[in-house]
Amino acid sequence: MGAASSNPRTLVVNNDSPAGLIDISDDVVQRLKSGLPSKAQGRTDSQQSGGANSNVPSSTGSGPSSYPNPPVPPSVMYQDELPFTSMQVRQEKERELRENDVYWTQRLKALEANLAQTNQVMEKEYSDAVADVKKRFATSAVQQQLPPCQDLKAKVIACYRKHPQETLRCAEDVQQFADCVNLHRIQLLQQRMTGENQKK
Repeated sequence: MGAASSNPRTLVVNNDSPAGLIDISDDVVQRLKSGLPSKAQGRTDSQQSGGANSNVPSSTGSGPSSYPNPPVPPSVMYQDELPFTSMQVRQEKERELRENDVYWTQRLKALEANLAQTNQVMEKEYSDAVADVKKRFATSAVQQQLPPCQDLKAKVIACYRKHPQETLRCAEDVQQFADCVNLHRIQLLQQRMTGENQKK
């Protein structure tokens, strides 16, 4: 192992590219990924790139079998794949935000339109229900809604106003009013009993 001296391998490449990138072939990419020598043993990296110094020894040889070439990390950058700049990332994010704003604005408008349509339907149903209730209760007679014996009640009130200090003068009017109310109660009770008997 330590008996023979080993010389490190060096490779000098002249790069004329303004972006600082080197064009490499697929064969070199595969060899760098796998750490194995290329199939074409006679070609060197400098010949494939076209800009290598021909006086410098090449590193295409795999070396002794006990010293394999170490694998190269797979982060190889090609000339067509330029990295995003911060400005490009910012512009992309702003574009996504604008698209998101447009989407939610349209969604909000659709929901507002749906709510307005629902409100119109509910208002129409409410007005129809109010009209139906008014129609049903408008058919009931006014006399059924008023208390009975209103004329006798008015006569009793007039008598009390006419004789505020002599209320016994209104006793006859009060008796007629009480008789009328009692008669009305008897009639209502008879009607209820008749209705219950018919249901049975």
